[in-house]
Amino acid sequence: MDIKMFVSDLDGTLLNEKSEISQQTADAIKFAQNKGIKFVVASGRSWDTASKLIKKYGIECDFILLNGTEFRDSTGKVIFRQSMLHEKVAQIFNLLCQLNIDFEINTDKGDFSTDTDLCKTAFPMPDINVLFENKPLIQKIFAFSNDINKLEKINNILYQFSDLSITSSAPWNIEITSSEAQKGFMLEKVTSYYSYYKENVVVFGDNKNDETMFNLFPHSRAMKNALPFIKNMAEKVIESNIDNGVANEIYRILKWGI
Repeated sequence: MDIKMFVSDLDGTLLNEKSEISQQTADAIKFAQNKGIKFVVASGRSWDTASKLIKKYGIECDFILLNGTEFRDSTGKVIFRQSMLHEKVAQIFNLLCQLNIDFEINTDKGDFSTDTDLCKTAFPMPDINVLFENKPLIQKIFAFSNDINKLEKINNILYQFSDLSITSSAPWNIEITSSEAQKGFMLEKVTSYYSYYKENVVVFGDNKNDETMFNLFPHSRAMKNALPFIKNMAEKVIESNIDNGVANEIYRILKWGI
């Protein structure tokens, strides 16, 4: 079956060690698009950070954002969106504050963080009641700390909530969304939206937040630098993000097929 869509994670996958897209990778994406193949970014990042980064390299594409809470087309128009209940967000907010864990909350009214030095595009975090006054759609909570014990503790607490998805993109963070907001679930919607079959899609990833894509789509590519369990799930392991793994595999598939 023909490949009609490439879907790639950003950090640790499409981006190199400098958090940049190499010229070779940018050229491969554009080459595929010129062949009529869609390219979709699937990231834990928000629209503001992901779109600016991609457009810097002259790439126009669709985006699955915030670990699957949003799907936007290349213009930024929201096609699908998932959000969290305010009551649940308030519980998590209080738990994070009690453990002195910094965090960012991503909403349709902007992003807010307790550490705007790290989260440079976010506004300072207001009181939770002030945040709720504007009735925002809250899509994701990104918690981060250099204290791994703190993260393990909050992780264990949050895993008791069946209506949450708890994942991560690096050892120093956890990423919290509603249970239905995951990359693989959103990609299923996107695939149907474009009237494609799952067999028409190739997914690329390296970390825990890519797990549902690897579970749900048969053509998966794990980076050489991926977590071991992601490599075990993958149909194929390719070169690392530093060695232009995504670009190399795009060219191979276009030349030889899947």
